Amino acid sequence: MKKILVICFVLLFAVPAMATDFNCQFPPFGKTVEQFKDSSLFLKHKEKEGIAYYKYTGKCKLKIQKLVPEVDQYFGFINDKIYCNILSFYLPETLPVEEFEDYCFNLLEGYIIKPAKRADEGDWRITKCNHTMDGLVIKFKFNKKTRQGKVGWYYTPLREKDDFLEKE
Repeated sequence: MKKILVICFVLLFAVPAMATDFNCQFPPFGKTVEQFKDSSLFLKHKEKEGIAYYKYTGKCKLKIQKLVPEVDQYFGFINDKIYCNILSFYLPETLPVEEFEDYCFNLLEGYIIKPAKRADEGDWRITKCNHTMDGLVIKFKFNKKTRQGKVGWYYTPLREKDDFLEKE
């Protein structure tokens, strides 16, 4: 009986320490990749300005795939902690940028703080807004010539300086 109680006690404290499933749509920003069951789903892509970017190779059904079927997903890490989630894709020729952006804003309705800030930088149309989660910023980028699009979520408390936030 005493042995069973000891095993139960050990399991009670071991369960919270076990790895958890990874939510590819809304990752737990600030956590390390080692805290998930299958960290092999992250392949190193590049390193830039103190951020290590990994391509996510796991299965992830994203709502934007209703309009854009081919999406590459990347996660950026600062000091081995999840800093950003970036979706990269090309808009179909038949899909206007504004329609896709409106679709994304509708998906996020109730989770974004308006007004959004919009600017043009060369061929890129950039829209930024804050998420209701403190410190989380969402950035939409669309290239008017190549039709490349990127949507990113950035957890700013992990980064001392976010250049894209300072630009107005």
